[in-house]
Amino acid sequence: MRSKRKQRFYCQTIQEGAGEIILSGDTAHHLTKVLRFKPGDILTIFDGSGFEWDSKILDKKRKSVVVKLLAKNKPIVESPLKITLMQSVSRSQRMDLVVQKATELGVHRIVPMLTNNSVVQLDSKNAKKKMDHWKNIIINAAEQSGRVTLPLIEEPTQLNETLLHLYKNEHAFFLDTTGTTNLGSKKADNITIAIGPEGGFTEVEKNMADQAGYHIVKTGPRLLRTETAPIMAISILQYLYGDLAN
Repeated sequence: MRSKRKQRFYCQTIQEGAGEIILSGDTAHHLTKVLRFKPGDILTIFDGSGFEWDSKILDKKRKSVVVKLLAKNKPIVESPLKITLMQSVSRSQRMDLVVQKATELGVHRIVPMLTNNSVVQLDSKNAKKKMDHWKNIIINAAEQSGRVTLPLIEEPTQLNETLLHLYKNEHAFFLDTTGTTNLGSKKADNITIAIGPEGGFTEVEKNMADQAGYHIVKTGPRLLRTETAPIMAISILQYLYGDLAN
């Protein structure tokens, strides 16, 4: 038997009423070659639908693993607060950190933005590679943190009026060092926060956000990195209106 904390693995689709599934590819390799799982070992499977299954390995093949689904559970681990994070795309490791921590902290949606001061610019080929990479980070972070749904991640998009209106929620915040208000607001079920690049938002972008109904909020007395600001903002909002205070 393994340790008390069961390893969790993501399976993209589990058919209703299925008794067994087959894990293959990187998941099967990690299970058998890295973690050395064998028939009879217990694990947890989830498919992003809000449910997870206590499971047991039945058979180990060369490139796949047969898993028996046992008890189906619906743990209460998802925040009642739906946060949309509009994040300016930053350099590889910094953006990876944002995607990982945003997933762990329970965001509902991640919208990678390309802004005027963005250091990173993506063509369609690079955007596709980045999307696949970020989706893998989300899956790994969800497996580790115990989430049973996966945050939605949108295609990288240029910051403009259309984007701002598309993802504007009950409360929408534009984080900037020049902000004059705080993150606190009336309780809401859906909140959008927009985080600028390393060089900050331009005046044109801030004016555009203001006209779209976003509140320009300050990030505190210290200058935060583009990967630190979302972690700070998400944590505050989850504490005030989500599930971190429970």
